[in-house]
This record gives sequence, structure tokens and C-alpha cells, in this order.
Amino acid sequence: MKTIIRYKYHLVAATVLSALILMSARTTVTKVSETVLDLPRIETDGQLGHAMELFRRAGFSYLLTEGYSVDQRAFVLSTVKKALPAKYKDRAFEVARAVIIEANHHNMDPLFLLAVIKTESKFDLKARGRHGEIGLMQILPRTAAWLAPQAGVSAKFDLEDPATNIRIGATYFAQLRKTFNGKATKYVGAYNMGPTNVRRLAAANVEPAIYPSKVLGYYKGFYKSFSKVVISASLQMDADRSPATLHD
Repeated sequence: MKTIIRYKYHLVAATVLSALILMSARTTVTKVSETVLDLPRIETDGQLGHAMELFRRAGFSYLLTEGYSVDQRAFVLSTVKKALPAKYKDRAFEVARAVIIEANHHNMDPLFLLAVIKTESKFDLKARGRHGEIGLMQILPRTAAWLAPQAGVSAKFDLEDPATNIRIGATYFAQLRKTFNGKATKYVGAYNMGPTNVRRLAAANVEPAIYPSKVLGYYKGFYKSFSKVVISASLQMDADRSPATLHD
């Protein structure tokens, strides 16, 4: 007992020191994990194929001629940071990471998933739709329950969790894309109105218009912004290499 009393201050000090070390380690990990370079690299082959599919009839193929050799992770992260409501700004890395991971997994363009999120929820993690849709990609709980096993998500899912919501939403898009043979207006429209309604329109020789136009409008907007970033960076590089900027 005397030995314990003799060393109690040492034990307390050791405990406090251990706690501080753990806190420091957590802080360090958080800082490192929230850098652009810690995001997964975007698989550009799948991205380019999906972009060409989406832009096929849109007359925006010129937007795809620049930038595919450029690392787009910084653009994705900055876009998410700007779009998130103020109270969710600290979750930008989490959202950007989930978008890139799911885009890579399904051979999609992450900028397309960003466009869907902007259309559906304006990046509000806790958004609620009038029919009970939840979260970033506005998913109905019953739809999520059906897709959860295919998406590798636990039956006890939380649709307000960005990674879960985006994974289920991207899985649904992948299914619709396959169902409608990569016809963008159809599978994008089906995400909003359901496959049955899209088939009914198709039977009447009518294409879904309003929702796909909105999503693709945001998508084009993201590419225009990205093109400006690429052009600006290119001009800066040219200026840096200019003889006028060199000194003996």
C-alpha cells in the first residue's frame, strides 16, 4: 500500500502524459488525413468514359480536351468546401473522399456525383425530402434497405452519414446506368422518377427532361469552373517560364 502511495503521483503523471500523447496522435492523424494528397486518386479512365457518355449529346465535348492529366482532387475538395452549409464545412474531406471512392468503384465521374448531390440536397447532410428522402443524395429508407446488401452497407445504416448515403446513391446509379444501357437522360431521369415511369415515357417516345437537364446543367457548370482552373494554372506556368521572369 505504501508503495502505491509513494508512486501515485508518478502514475498520475504517466496517465496524463499518455492521454496527451494520444490526443496529439489523434490531432496529427486528423490533420494529415484532411490534406488533398490523402484523398484517393481519381481513376481517369472510368471518369473520362462516363463524361463522354454524359456529354455525348450535350455539345460540351470541348470541356473534356483539357485537364485529364491534371490532379482533380483539389478541385473536388474545394468544390465540396464551397458548397457545404457553414455548419458542415468541417466534413468536406469526408464528403470528397466518399465521392471519389464511389466514383472510382463504379467507373463514374466524381463531378457527376457532385452535380447530383447539388441537385438533390444542396450538400445538406441532413436534408429531408417531401416524400421522406434523406441526406445528400436524397434516398428513401425503403430504397436504401433494398440496396444496402448490394452496396455492402450494414442493415443498420444511417442515411445522414455521407459515406453511407453516397455509397447507396452511387450503387443505385450504377444499376440504373446498366438497366438503360448508358443512356444518360434515361438513367438520370430514372433516379428521380423511377425506372417504370421512364419506360412509360419511352413507350410514348418522350425523353425525361427536367431533372436530367438540371443535373447535367450543374455538371457542365463544374466542368466550366474546372476548365478555368486548368487554363489559369497553364497561364501561370507559361508566365513562370517566360524569359521576362528569369534573372541572371
